[in-house]
Amino acid sequence: MKRIPQVPAETTPKEDKLADRVAWRNPKVYSGSYDPVILKEWIREMEKIFTVVEVPKEKRINIGTYYLTGEADIWWNTMKDKLVGSEFTWNKFLSELRAKFYPVVVQRQKGERVYGVEDEWHHDCDAIC
Repeated sequence: MKRIPQVPAETTPKEDKLADRVAWRNPKVYSGSYDPVILKEWIREMEKIFTVVEVPKEKRINIGTYYLTGEADIWWNTMKDKLVGSEFTWNKFLSELRAKFYPVVVQRQKGERVYGVEDEWHHDCDAIC
């Protein structure tokens, strides 16, 4: 996975700018790989950064989707108007992302348990929290 260029080392992020504080940690980008390991690693890293930086849940979609490139970015740009609304959360975004780039049929073929949104969230949280 590639990374977006980091803020220069001598520059510290402005404490009032969440996006700068996230960028300062140099998160990887997700390009839409159908490799489940790459997707899970990207999600795990973003979740860890969001926790450390204390990104509020309502800001996670805007900040997280900045780190989508290639096919993932194209997918998001075509889907966001259909998906985004007051009920659309980071967890729902992750569920849609997984459905697109790691479909249930692939999970079943690999013999993995298919989680619901809540189960998936708790599973991922257990791994990183």
